[in-house]
Amino acid sequence: MRNVAHVRPLLASATALVVVAGLAACAPGSDDPNAVTIRVAMGSSGDAVDNNFEVLKEQYEDRYPGRTVEIVIQEDDVYQTTGLATLLSSREAPDAYFEWSGARMAGHVADGDGADISEALAGPLFEGRFDEGAFNNMDVDGSGIYMVPWTGDVTNVVWYDVDVFDELGIDVPETWDDYLAANKKMLSAGYVPLVEGNKDQWPVGSIASHIVSRMIGEDAYAAVINGETPMNSPEMVGAFEKIAELAPYVNPSINALADDEAMTQFFLQRAATHQIGSWLMADAVENADGLNFSYFNLPAFEDGKGAQDSVLGVSTGFMVNAKSDHIDETLEFLALVASSEGTKMWAESGLVPLANDPFEGVDADERTVALAELLTNAGELVVPADNYADLEIAELFYGAAASVIGGTASPQEALDTAQARIDAR
Repeated sequence: MRNVAHVRPLLASATALVVVAGLAACAPGSDDPNAVTIRVAMGSSGDAVDNNFEVLKEQYEDRYPGRTVEIVIQEDDVYQTTGLATLLSSREAPDAYFEWSGARMAGHVADGDGADISEALAGPLFEGRFDEGAFNNMDVDGSGIYMVPWTGDVTNVVWYDVDVFDELGIDVPETWDDYLAANKKMLSAGYVPLVEGNKDQWPVGSIASHIVSRMIGEDAYAAVINGETPMNSPEMVGAFEKIAELAPYVNPSINALADDEAMTQFFLQRAATHQIGSWLMADAVENADGLNFSYFNLPAFEDGKGAQDSVLGVSTGFMVNAKSDHIDETLEFLALVASSEGTKMWAESGLVPLANDPFEGVDADERTVALAELLTNAGELVVPADNYADLEIAELFYGAAASVIGGTASPQEALDTAQARIDAR
């Protein structure tokens, strides 16, 4: 399962799929002088989630006669690359649109497409719906809040087969050295210690993002991905040495296997661990019947300069277009998205809502609840490289990580190649 709340390979290409709801209700030439149409744009999150937006559209139109909602849905890879930019520059730009928090959100604010909605979020429309942690990375230099929180994902934890760990007497590793020792023990016992499908490069790219931020520090990691400091510095090479230490324990042809195929390998118990995000839980409902599995956060580096309890994750939400003529009406629709009823729908669809009490009245797996708490209580939330504005640098960073984990280049060689391409831009 994938949806826009989950980390997606922004660098992949795909064919656009656009679904627009409600076009006929308030088409150009309507005779109603009080008619208002608001447009809400997003990438597809799968049928269950997309259908929930249809439910909210109907509720909104019943509550506010004369208003119409157009839900514009694109295939999510297209939306995150060229689709949203095209929509925002069109004559009928969306009044609200899905986005990831952080650098991408800040870019829209800089372009004049993001409204400061701090006052509305503090007002009666959203009263009691969010705690302070829900707004992580949703401000711009403390100037205001620019996003109604929607969902979040932890994007890198180590999923493990509990029965294998019990059989081999392996405790959950607390340090990187413990983790390497556990992998060595699994390999010696005949298991594939770690399966990854890095065909699109973002899975190992996410692991690399977490490792680098832990090793050199969060600010230094951000500076590299923003192109402010060299990618091939001694500190970066040292961080990538940690990735090289994993190479003996991964599956063969790691860079040829797709991410969903790797997840299936883990579910079929053909590997003892799998590093990926919290969305694994949604896939496990249908594909991991009988598998006794759990997870732990990336173990700590004793020589790391960053926060060793950091969480790699993304939070998402809906921005309001500062150029919209219907900001108040748009916020009233987004209040339904964040309502207790809306929150329950998202949780039942397999998402992790950022609103308060996201699993109230929902029979949610305790692992999903724990992951949600891990994300919202993170002392330091770090985002994967492809959440930053310069996707070309992210691509080169991911490519370097792929070369190292695949054993085709040393950390120094891989990072020198990446930096040379950055310099040649």
